[in-house]
Amino acid sequence: MRNPFLFLPAFLVGGMLCLGLARPASASPGLVHATPTAGQSVNAGTVSIRLDFNAVIDPFHTRLVLLGPSGVPQLLLASPKDDEQQEIAVDVPLGTPGDYVLQWRAGGRASGVSHGSVPFHVVATAGH
Repeated sequence: MRNPFLFLPAFLVGGMLCLGLARPASASPGLVHATPTAGQSVNAGTVSIRLDFNAVIDPFHTRLVLLGPSGVPQLLLASPKDDEQQEIAVDVPLGTPGDYVLQWRAGGRASGVSHGSVPFHVVATAGH
């Protein structure tokens, strides 16, 4: 004779899933692509910065800070640019050649916060 309680754990888990009590853990948004890319050299002038993530980002928990040759941090105002809210973009005037680091922090909706940095170089354009 089979023990009728052997199936009890499976029934409990199935019931919790049906009721929505058991939810998978949400991952923090991860950076999929950055423009400029890490280590890329771009011409001085207006630089288009774009970050693409693998999840919906929450603009209230997302920050971009640019560190340039002067060492003074510059907070960049960027907001989601696509309907899926997985991309942020901003155009920044960068006239001083040198090394720059874009530091980003992205918070997801109903998930954690991730962060990272993208170093790139600004080079003088011809004639300067």
